[in-house]
Amino acid sequence: MVVMILSTTACRDLDTENLNNPDRQRVLASGTDLLAIMSGGYVAWFQGIHQSHPAIALGVTADAFGVSWGNFAGRRMGEEPRRAYNNRQAEAADYKQFIEDPWFGALSAISTANDILLALDGGTTIDNGGDQDKMIRASAYMLRGISLGYLTLLFDKAYRVVESDDISQQLEFTPYTGLLQPTIDDLTEAATIAASAGDTFSMQFFNGLSLDKDQFTKITHSYSARFLASWPRTEAEAAGIDWNAVKMHAEAGIDFDFAPIADGNFWFGYWRYAFRDTGNGPFWVRLDQRLVAAFDPSQPTRYPEVINKGEDPLDNPEATSVDARLAADYVYEPDNNFATDRGEWHFSHFKNNRNLTEPTFAGDGNSAGPMPIFTAADNELLLAEATLNTDGPAAAAAIINAGTRVTRGNLPPVAADFDEVQRAIRYERAIELDHTAPFSLWLDRRRWGPRLQFDQVDDLGGLQVGTPAHLPVPADELAIREEPPYNFGGSNDPEGINGF
Repeated sequence: MVVMILSTTACRDLDTENLNNPDRQRVLASGTDLLAIMSGGYVAWFQGIHQSHPAIALGVTADAFGVSWGNFAGRRMGEEPRRAYNNRQAEAADYKQFIEDPWFGALSAISTANDILLALDGGTTIDNGGDQDKMIRASAYMLRGISLGYLTLLFDKAYRVVESDDISQQLEFTPYTGLLQPTIDDLTEAATIAASAGDTFSMQFFNGLSLDKDQFTKITHSYSARFLASWPRTEAEAAGIDWNAVKMHAEAGIDFDFAPIADGNFWFGYWRYAFRDTGNGPFWVRLDQRLVAAFDPSQPTRYPEVINKGEDPLDNPEATSVDARLAADYVYEPDNNFATDRGEWHFSHFKNNRNLTEPTFAGDGNSAGPMPIFTAADNELLLAEATLNTDGPAAAAAIINAGTRVTRGNLPPVAADFDEVQRAIRYERAIELDHTAPFSLWLDRRRWGPRLQFDQVDDLGGLQVGTPAHLPVPADELAIREEPPYNFGGSNDPEGINGF
């Protein structure tokens, strides 16, 4: 209601000066202001995308992990058969936050980036056109690109706002298909500006990291590859991926794990509820049974619903695998701590333990250690998939066999066969990237194959029938525009893309 009242007041008298909201020129009057405001923009982006909202709900609905707790919309988004996301103002705040955090976080970051670009164009400077001015301008384009990119991946439509737009007027929505190219354009511009800088270029807006221009540029290319490969909502749309462009960007992408450092203040994320023994309460998630079956094909792909019937659930709950990562990255738990009446399909006997066995890879996601949001393995797998779809299976197999499949999994090299290489890529994306970039398996499953009935899922196939494959504009935003809310998913929208 406060938002609506303020919006109504603003529309009634757009010429009234708001003394509580200083104009851009006064806020961004010096180079010091630019640095401080930009830092806030990156925090808004990180928190909007990498927090428990939306990562938990989208991880559960993608069958990446199981959780039956009511927090973070996880339980409702994990119902089987899947239900629609109910996009209504009257819903509980925690449930609405699942789509509001990424929406408003990304838009806030875009607004910050535009303010910075306007200030620079208006003469505000740090070092009179030197490396720091180039750094701040490149960082603004990166921030706008990665924020618009996640709006592209997550929502059916969003605002495309640049620094020259008149934001006092009502903005029009652009469908997700029209947001991808502006995203790539911004990231390309960021890389171009960084490349023109000297050796004193130093970008420090990701907590605990200081990026030189080469590292910065590699990150922009990796995000371009991710957005270009991950935008499709269906297997049919995936036929439209520009694999040559993905390959070009992945070849120029990161060869290091990109992981801001948790500080327990502004920089923390969903990892604190995803990993074992991080000290954050009872919200431990379990590796989804579909992925347990990927490790061990003798396991069922869905946990049997038999406990309430007094039957033993699994003949052999302690899965085994020829993949060394089951033992290295996970810990076996003989018991489950989820309530049976909330759905035994949430159950599994494995928790992710990689933050303890490999502490330099990931901290606790709260107050200590790195938070992996884009790993070198992720970029490598994007390159392998692009290579498979451009140069063929032999070249792609060479990439896979030089990577984590062999180096961490101790698995035999994959043969140069298209189907075998494709499965190896999907396996690595599901297993090696577990609990790295948020909701990556949701992005992958929606393009990997047709929707599957909840009781007929396989290990590495598509989303369940009725799973939202993108999210609606939040109901509160639509109310300000006096537009009706709409939903995705459930029995009325089996592919999760048409809305109702």
